[in-house]
Amino acid sequence: MQDSPLPYQGTDKHAGVDEKGNFKNAKIAQVEEPESYEVNGRWEAMWLELKFKYDIVYHYLKLHAPLVCATVLALVITASIAIGWRFRLRVFNIADPDSFDNAIVQMSANLVDIDPIGQEMTLDWNINYDCDPIGCPDVNVFFDANTLRSTSFGSQMPSNVKPDPIFTINGGNVLAARNNSDRRPSSLTFRTDVAITNGPTQRTLQSYPYDKYITRLVFFAEQVATNESVSIAIVDTTGIAVGFNAQLQNITEIPDDFGTVTKNIEVTRGAVVRVYAIFVVLVVWFVTLTFMATCVMNVFFGKGISAGVLVLPVGTLFAFTQLRSTLPGAPEGFGAIIDFLGILPCLAILTFCSVCMTAVFLWRDPERDIPRWHWREPGEGRRKSSYNV
Repeated sequence: MQDSPLPYQGTDKHAGVDEKGNFKNAKIAQVEEPESYEVNGRWEAMWLELKFKYDIVYHYLKLHAPLVCATVLALVITASIAIGWRFRLRVFNIADPDSFDNAIVQMSANLVDIDPIGQEMTLDWNINYDCDPIGCPDVNVFFDANTLRSTSFGSQMPSNVKPDPIFTINGGNVLAARNNSDRRPSSLTFRTDVAITNGPTQRTLQSYPYDKYITRLVFFAEQVATNESVSIAIVDTTGIAVGFNAQLQNITEIPDDFGTVTKNIEVTRGAVVRVYAIFVVLVVWFVTLTFMATCVMNVFFGKGISAGVLVLPVGTLFAFTQLRSTLPGAPEGFGAIIDFLGILPCLAILTFCSVCMTAVFLWRDPERDIPRWHWREPGEGRRKSSYNV
C-alpha cells in the first residue's frame, strides 16, 4: 500500500492500525469515511479546494512547528524595530551649511525643549566668530525681541523698533582666547526662549496629537563702532525635543540689504506619537465593544458566560485611565479630542456594562443559559395561549 504524506492515512503497525486504516483496539472509535457529495457551483468548488490546501499547509507547518515559531518571532522583532526606527523623531535641522565659508558670525543651535502649554521653544546657541577678514571688531548680535520671552532679553518694552542686542562679541577677547593668551573671558554661548504660536494653524493643545505651532527666527549682526552689517548664518543645528518634530518650513524669504537671516519653523508631534495615540484609542474602542457585545449576549439574551469574564469590565475601567496617562505629552486630565472621541464614551459604555453584568447575579446564574436561549420558535417554552402570535 502506498504511503501517504498525511499522518492519519495509510497503515502503521506500530500505531495499532490494520491494512484498512482501522484501529485494532476496539475501544478506539473508528473514523468513518467522509460522505461523498456533489459540488454545486464554481464558488463551492473553489471553497473546497481552498480548505483542502489549508489542511495541507497546516499539516506541514505543524510538522515544523519550532522552525515556524522561530521564523515568526524573528519577523515580528525585525518588523517592530524597522517600524520604530522609521517613525523615530527627526533631529532639529534649520542650518545653512553652504554659508559656513561666507559668514563671519557662524551660529550653531541646539534644541533643548518645547513647551506646548507655555508655547515656547528653548534653544542653546554657540558662536564661532571668524573675524580675520574684517579685523575682529566688536560685534552685536540682534534677535527679534518680540519673539523672545522676557527672560531672554531683559525688560525692553515691546515695540516694532530695532531691538537691543542680545549678545555682544568682544573681538579682542576672541583673539586672546584663540592665541591662548587669556582664557578669562566668558564663552560665546547663550540661551533663548523663543515664542511659538498656534494662532495661524488653529490647532491647539486640544487637537493633540495633531496640534501644530509655528515661529519665526529673525536675527542679524552689526559692528559696535560703526553699525555696519556683518554676515551671520546658522551653520549647524542639533537636538531633539522629546515627542516633537521641529523642522524648517519651505518658505522662500527675499533677502534685505542688511544681511538679516529669517527662519520659519514648524513644530508638530512626532509621527510615532501620533501612531501611538491613535493605537491607544483603537484599542480602547475594541475592548469596549467586546465587553458591550458580551453584556448584550449575557444580560439581554441569556447566553451563559463565565463569571470571571463578567467582572472584567470593572477592572478595565481603571486600566483605561492608566493607559491614557501613557500618552506622551498629552494634556493633563481630560480635554483633548482623543478623550471626547475615545476615552470618555468608552468609560461611559464600560460603566453601563459593569453595572448590568454585576447586577445580573442578583436574578439568576449568569454562567448558565436561560431556557429561552434554546428556543427554536417564538414562545416555544411557554404555555399555550388563546392569543394568536
